[in-house]
Amino acid sequence: MRDDAPYTDTDAPPGDNVTPLRPPALHNPDAERALLGALLLEPGRAPQLHDHLEPHDFDDPRYEQIWDAIYTVLLRDGVQPDYLMVTNHLRETGQLTKLGRLLPELIDACPTPANAEHYAAQVRNAARLRQADQALNRGLQLVRTATPDTVDSSMAETLQTLDDLSARVGPRHNATIRVPTIDDILAGDDEDAYDWVIPGLIEHQERVILTAEEGAGKSTLLRQIGITAAAGIHPFTGEAIDPVRVLHVDVENSLRQSRRRYRPLRIQAGANLDPDLLRVEIRMAGIDLTSAEDREWLLRTTAAVQPDLLLIGPIYKLANGDPTEETSAKPVAMILDQVREATDCGLILEAHVAKAPSGQKKRPHEPYGWSGWLRWPEIGIYLDKDGKLTHWRGAREERDWPHKIERGGHWPWTAALTGPDQLWIAIQKARMDHGKPMSQRDLVEATGIPKTTIARLVGPGGKYAHGWPGYNNSNKVTDKR
Repeated sequence: MRDDAPYTDTDAPPGDNVTPLRPPALHNPDAERALLGALLLEPGRAPQLHDHLEPHDFDDPRYEQIWDAIYTVLLRDGVQPDYLMVTNHLRETGQLTKLGRLLPELIDACPTPANAEHYAAQVRNAARLRQADQALNRGLQLVRTATPDTVDSSMAETLQTLDDLSARVGPRHNATIRVPTIDDILAGDDEDAYDWVIPGLIEHQERVILTAEEGAGKSTLLRQIGITAAAGIHPFTGEAIDPVRVLHVDVENSLRQSRRRYRPLRIQAGANLDPDLLRVEIRMAGIDLTSAEDREWLLRTTAAVQPDLLLIGPIYKLANGDPTEETSAKPVAMILDQVREATDCGLILEAHVAKAPSGQKKRPHEPYGWSGWLRWPEIGIYLDKDGKLTHWRGAREERDWPHKIERGGHWPWTAALTGPDQLWIAIQKARMDHGKPMSQRDLVEATGIPKTTIARLVGPGGKYAHGWPGYNNSNKVTDKR
């Protein structure tokens, strides 16, 4: 049976009673003949039609062979595939006896070469329907032959069959591909406006990995970020923000543990929280995002919830296998990227850190496991047991994550000082320690703070402009105390 031939009951194992789907639209021999005739009449149209079809899109294998001959002449020999050149190719390959008599018939079957693209679309659509017919009959067979013990595997294979079908012949696959120009990318009224999930912390489609040692409070911080964002409260400043939809996929804690830990946060949020905006999925046994079944579950769950912010982890419980191996970890990163693109969500991923190297006391700040996690997020933050937040993966753009958080206050974690406040303190200290007027370059070298951040803080219109009235954006010494 050809790969693209429809699946019928003759292909099913003995005893199966599968009714094949065979609508007339599966076959369009007139369009196949008209298309090939158009190319023989006007071979100059061949280059523009090459990407419209695959050879197996022809239902009649003889027409598939003629299509192959036309494009072999065009692409291999580099000449126009006119009637004579195609005839010569068929003669060289020993196919002229079988196919040569068809060429005049194909020319006669073409009403007008001007409609060649239209004929190609009809051939392609019939091929898509034949492939759908095959996939649906295969799915029907899987469903009808499933047993109580094979329901999950049968459903997973059926859904994978349909996903493969969508990727091959869905509407987007059949559409003309157009890659945006640079002006298309830069067009629009939003300029470079940020698309915040939580202002100053994370944008839509941005990735954050939060790491910590066991017991440092990262899971508590993750829940606090989730419930405050859903309640319209900035998790560190307490300022009012636009509420967002949050999905928390907890693959470590039990339902009982989650209830105990979420209950005081829910009480604190009070009437500010619309419960519909915070969804919590408990999967204590973990999930395996290397499996088609669990990938499909996550895609369907996020598609149903449509979160602005996805909280998930820890990493080691998102896949079976060795977390240090790329084969176990990279599929997790890929499906999470697919989720954030499909739902336009920001993502915070929880992760543990490795044990301290032999002979050392300090543990690494980066996530334990696959080295790709070091490069994957836009922001990587380590939470120390004393509440200090250290960036092990520097923000690719400026963000206002606090440098330190403290236990207690209205929420389990409270910012000791806002990020800008702490930076201003560092700037003041550097100026005092320097002992003489500072240039911008001096200040960057002394504090490690990017010059764009310094300009935002103390330049014209900055929060602390009043504290350094002589500052400007040049490297000249303008420090006036």
